[in-house]
Amino acid sequence: MEKVFVSPMTYRQGENVLWNHLEDILAFGQKGLIVTDGFVYQMLGERLYQKLTKLGGEMFVWVIEEDRPSETFDYIVALGGGRAIDLGKALAFESNASCIVVPTSAATDAPTSRISVKYHNGYFEKYSYYAKSPDLVLIDTAILINSPVHFLTAGIADGLSTSIEARTVRENSGVNTLGAAPTLAAEAIAEKCREVLLEFAEEAVEANEKHIITPAFEAVVEANTLLSGIGFESGGLSIAHALHNAMVSLWGNEIKGSHGQIIALTTLQQLRIEGREEELARYQTLFEKLALPNFYEELSIFPAAEELKKVTELAFSPEDGILRSHSPATKTNVYKNLLTFRKTREI
Repeated sequence: MEKVFVSPMTYRQGENVLWNHLEDILAFGQKGLIVTDGFVYQMLGERLYQKLTKLGGEMFVWVIEEDRPSETFDYIVALGGGRAIDLGKALAFESNASCIVVPTSAATDAPTSRISVKYHNGYFEKYSYYAKSPDLVLIDTAILINSPVHFLTAGIADGLSTSIEARTVRENSGVNTLGAAPTLAAEAIAEKCREVLLEFAEEAVEANEKHIITPAFEAVVEANTLLSGIGFESGGLSIAHALHNAMVSLWGNEIKGSHGQIIALTTLQQLRIEGREEELARYQTLFEKLALPNFYEELSIFPAAEELKKVTELAFSPEDGILRSHSPATKTNVYKNLLTFRKTREI
């Protein structure tokens, strides 16, 4: 089987990196569109629009709560959180425009990937895969240090799932998100992601709480975004993301938690399903320290046994990670282990 490795064309990270590299954005053409939400537009988007316009750019804004524009653009700037990034990437890739991603938190590894996720009214629908990766990713830690801590911890959980899922793909000769075998480079990057997060997660959270950019904070931001992004895309996804997608397909907005917070729970579930109890205990302890979920109830979900059977069935979709990773997990084993993540039981 052939191996495939992908990554963004350019990745820049550092304090004030957005404002120091506006010319890099304008180098992609004359006509640009900023894709963002209403809150981020007021916080950053309007300033970015004004600065790029002053430097000669012909700029437009799509606030995602409004209708999607029908015009074409030379480049798209996806500015904000997960939804703005997904919609901005999708618009750029579908219209063959250059794609620039500027996240406002380190909550996920979406900024570097050529994948966008489609939801409908809060329910997971599908992944969309594109033929190219973002052209430029700008990670401004002066912006991220002021983001709420729960975004950083969600990204840590998402990042820690990367090596666990990539390992399952590798050990079972599965395929990555590109439908190919993972490279040694992807394996090494996924492992480095895990190493950085286990070493620096708690220090980075403390720095975030104090709004002080430290080497630990920078390291965790890079792990959450670049290392995890390359690691999951080229290394592959498995049980944890399949269970996440199944949960969001079934419960949608009933789940009171972000992508990374849900992944925290499903990562623990993957470790138990695979019988890695010692590793599971270590992650449970860390997640408790970081106020990440260990049980369904911490996501305001109180699942009946029949609902967990449905989650199990959904997780075995041929389009999702359990089957693509060639995991030996069975539906019976998955269901049995999901039951252990309920604090409450039916009477």
